[in-house]
Amino acid sequence: MQKTEKTIRGVGKLHIQRSERFPLKKAVSNFIENLIELSAKNAKKHISLAEYATFCYGELQMHSIIAPAIAKLTNCFIMEYPIRRGISDNSGRVDYYCINEVGTAKEYNLFLELKCGRQGIPNENFRKKNIELWHEANKQLEGISQEIQQNKDFYGKTVMRVCMEVIVLYADTSKGEQIKSNILQDALNISVDTLAPLGFVPNLNVLWEFHPDIVEKAVDEFNNSRQFWGLLFLCRVMRPILPE
Repeated sequence: MQKTEKTIRGVGKLHIQRSERFPLKKAVSNFIENLIELSAKNAKKHISLAEYATFCYGELQMHSIIAPAIAKLTNCFIMEYPIRRGISDNSGRVDYYCINEVGTAKEYNLFLELKCGRQGIPNENFRKKNIELWHEANKQLEGISQEIQQNKDFYGKTVMRVCMEVIVLYADTSKGEQIKSNILQDALNISVDTLAPLGFVPNLNVLWEFHPDIVEKAVDEFNNSRQFWGLLFLCRVMRPILPE
C-alpha cells in the first residue's frame, strides 16, 4: 500500500492510502484525490462563514461541498443520474455521472456513488451501520454493469465506477479525552481493516485531519458536547468496463 501526506494551509492534513493497479486506476484516483482536496477547501469556507459543520449531518448535506468540487474538475456531470440496477429495476439512480478527459486518449465515463456515516473516536470498532452503507454502495454500482453493457453505443467510452463512503469523525468533549493525530489515523486504519476482509476492498482512502482552527469552530449545532475532528473518505475504484 502506498501512503502519502499532504498539508493544506488553513485546512489541515490529508493522509492518503492507495492500493491495487489496473487500467485507469491511477487517473481515477488522481481525480478523486483532487475532488477530496477541493471538497475540504469548500468545507473550510463554509465553517469560516457559518461556524458550523453543516455538511457533516448526512449525505444530502455532504453534496453541498462535493458538487462544487466536481463542477470544477469534470467536463460535465449529472446528479441523481437515472439508471437501472438490474432487469427488473427501473428506478435506480447514481449520485454522480461524470464525463472526464474529453478529447483525450484517457476519456472515460465515471459513476460515483456516495454514502455518509459517523464514527465516534477514540474507537476500537467500526460501526455496523457504516459497514452496511459500504455494502449498499458497492452493490448498487455493481448492479449497473448490465445496463452499461446493454447500452454500449450510448456510453461509448470506458466506464469507471467509484464507491465513496464519507465518515464524520467526532468526539464527546464531556469525556475530556485528548484527540491527537494518531487517534484519527487509528480510525482510518480500523475502518480499512474492518472492510477489507468482508469483500469490496477499499483501494483509495483519505483521512482529512482538520486544522485546529476548524476543530475549534466545527461544533455540532444540535449537540454542543460533540466536536468534529475530521472526515474519512473510504473509496473503492472498481475495475473498468471497457468498450468493445
